Amino acid sequence: MIPDFLGDELDNYSLESFLNHIDSCKSCKEELTIQFLIETGIQRLEDGSTFNLSNELQSTMNDAWTRLRLRKRLLKTAYFLQVMVVLEIIAAIALSIALR
Repeated sequence: MIPDFLGDELDNYSLESFLNHIDSCKSCKEELTIQFLIETGIQRLEDGSTFNLSNELQSTMNDAWTRLRLRKRLLKTAYFLQVMVVLEIIAAIALSIALR
């Protein structure tokens, strides 16, 4: 899942599972660090940018948690709006029947 995480290609469920696992599994965290270094670190070095592996990786993880929370809020809002639309349709049908 690491390449998909680094490419921001995980769905909400997979992202949450991945982040929780990385927080508790030292060997997977180490593998993430290695792949992150290869993908991001080398590009930064080629660009001549300064690179702090620990800070960059932590920032990436924090951003992922933030995106996950936002996605969950958006899904809850979408579900709420769908329920409201269904209720409005039911109310419109009931009013239409009552006016006949």
